[in-house]
Amino acid sequence: MVKTLHFSTDQIEFFRSNGYLAGPRVLSDEQLDRLRAQCDGILDGRIDYPDELRGVANAKVKGNPQLRKITNLFRHDPVFAEVISNSAISSLAHDLMEGPVRVWEDQSIAKAPGDEFGVVAWHRDYTYWDHVGPSELATCWIALDDATVANACMHVIPGSHKWNLDYARDDVDNENANWVLERPDIPADATVEPVACEVEAGHCHFHHCRTLHGSQGNTTDRPRRSYILHLMPGTTRRIGYDWNPRMGSVEGVGIGEVVQGASYPELAMVESRGARS
Repeated sequence: MVKTLHFSTDQIEFFRSNGYLAGPRVLSDEQLDRLRAQCDGILDGRIDYPDELRGVANAKVKGNPQLRKITNLFRHDPVFAEVISNSAISSLAHDLMEGPVRVWEDQSIAKAPGDEFGVVAWHRDYTYWDHVGPSELATCWIALDDATVANACMHVIPGSHKWNLDYARDDVDNENANWVLERPDIPADATVEPVACEVEAGHCHFHHCRTLHGSQGNTTDRPRRSYILHLMPGTTRRIGYDWNPRMGSVEGVGIGEVVQGASYPELAMVESRGARS
């Protein structure tokens, strides 16, 4: 699937106001089959992949080790790297973000059938990306299987990307999945009401890097696999230092310089609707 797609003006405004947005289908059946097979092959060891980037999970937060994560995929796997040239994803991302939009990170998260303890705690992505800025990055979350409430689709807190929550990585309570929702600095007039983001296989979903989100365990007999592209607008600069060896390194970019180069490929430039975060 290579056609250019765009969000409407109303959809772009919804993203700006709420910090998330459901998108259209961006992967064909053939592409889905290839990515599912590649994901499964990496996780079960049939496909060569760096061990330190495969199957990473925090048992304290995410419970059952059946919840599997593969990180840094486009830098190590040619099948997943092909997604970066997807024109539909590029045009949608440029509608929501200032170009040229570049890939910051990517990962795949797989929740096994019956993995009811595979909870991903409430969090905001930028807490773990604060060595670049400004905090206007976004995520394109692509369902490789139908993601439903029963099999642990993502939930978001609308409007939470506008909250001024003052905490860092070291402050997070990994024993309490709801920790961030219990913070005293949540605005007094805020509505802390999760919204389920069900996504059909092959479709995408965007959320802002400051939007609070999480997911529950998979209570079905079906897997829930996803491919997740973390994207940054063309204004993103390095403001700090590497802290996680599983992420791509920014050490080759000078402090204050735009994060760009071969390690951070640009999505194909397309005509956009002129949206800005």
